Amino acid sequence: MKKDMITMSTNELKRLHLIKKAEEKLITQKEAAKIINISERQFRRILFNFRINGEPAIIHKSRGKTSHRKFDSIFLNNIVKIYKKEFLGYKPTFFTEKLAEEYNIFISKESARQILSSHQLWAPKKKKCKHRTKRERRHHPGELVQLDGSVHQWFPGKLGYCVLMLYIDDATSRIFARFYTYEGTLPAMDSFRRYISLYGIPIALYADRHSTYKNNNKKLSIQEQLVGIQADTQFSRALRELSVTLIPAYSPQAKGRVERSFLTFQDRLVKELHRHNITNLENANNFLVKYLKDHNSRFSIKSKERANLHRPALPNFALKKILCIKNKRSISKDFTIRYNNRLLQLTKSTIAKNLSVEEHTNGSILLRINYKYVHFKDITHLLILKNKKKQLPNSIRFDPVSLKEIPSSNRTFLCC
Repeated sequence: MKKDMITMSTNELKRLHLIKKAEEKLITQKEAAKIINISERQFRRILFNFRINGEPAIIHKSRGKTSHRKFDSIFLNNIVKIYKKEFLGYKPTFFTEKLAEEYNIFISKESARQILSSHQLWAPKKKKCKHRTKRERRHHPGELVQLDGSVHQWFPGKLGYCVLMLYIDDATSRIFARFYTYEGTLPAMDSFRRYISLYGIPIALYADRHSTYKNNNKKLSIQEQLVGIQADTQFSRALRELSVTLIPAYSPQAKGRVERSFLTFQDRLVKELHRHNITNLENANNFLVKYLKDHNSRFSIKSKERANLHRPALPNFALKKILCIKNKRSISKDFTIRYNNRLLQLTKSTIAKNLSVEEHTNGSILLRINYKYVHFKDITHLLILKNKKKQLPNSIRFDPVSLKEIPSSNRTFLCC
């Protein structure tokens, strides 16, 4: 501020005008104090200072002075140095959490935002405002669980581009997640079995209209037309056997809670996996156990009602029996069956004409006649193919861009 120059704000000019009016007896002190929304006593104090010091008495005494709460330059440089060395790319909130955990430095997220912005290390993204009708959370845990898979480059390496299957409870925002090589029937069944083992069986599951969860064929087959209903997918059939209601979402915004969670995970989890040098699915899933515990402690909330509507989990053998791919096959006269380009030989004769094939998430296959499992052996090597090449068992077809399962009789599942 230059000498003999006074810079005032609009509010201070208003005060000066009323003080001069009061000094000239054109307005009472009580009326002036009411106009500028201060007490009469405070107005008299300002008027007294004005009579002694003149117009500079109106200006706030801290104008132009350094704040007592300002960070020291050494402290600021230390924070910037830590950010550049270990946490480059972290958002302010996540960065403050890591500073508190690992360096015992406690600053607010707003302070971190200002520090990073002043050093051109972080800039906020502009948000587009769209009108949405907010849906109220369910009141009980287990009343509704949202499910989705996110294809992303989660960690470096060949297997880094994979799918994160994520479950989030609508009432508490508690999350369960696991990595898989693709989004399909077997990964959905395996992840849901693990969720049930931890928390129990939910009342309803909210998922998109991916072919894994919902049959999207517009034309009904002859059998479907006779019955009058559309056929189940393998996953929806398993949910029906577990008495879990499947609710299809017709837009990403409808299941916004799980979609927003992916944005958080694609920011925080990717950085943490990279920082811990994780490059394969097994280590990533092991790291997820600790990460989800910390994530849920930070972001989960208390439900409106205490009662937990999760039903007790079934025994593991019963869950595996339900959460598997089931198909029917005819038994040939030589007691063999064909399944996914494999030839399976029954070890004992039977009068049954067909049986059920169960393909489990760990890759094993079981054959069942009525309610009894039968022994068999794989004799695929005896098949003579036209091209004289052996057909690899459990082959898979999926879209390499989206990692979505292509409906086909040929599939495999890499259990991680």
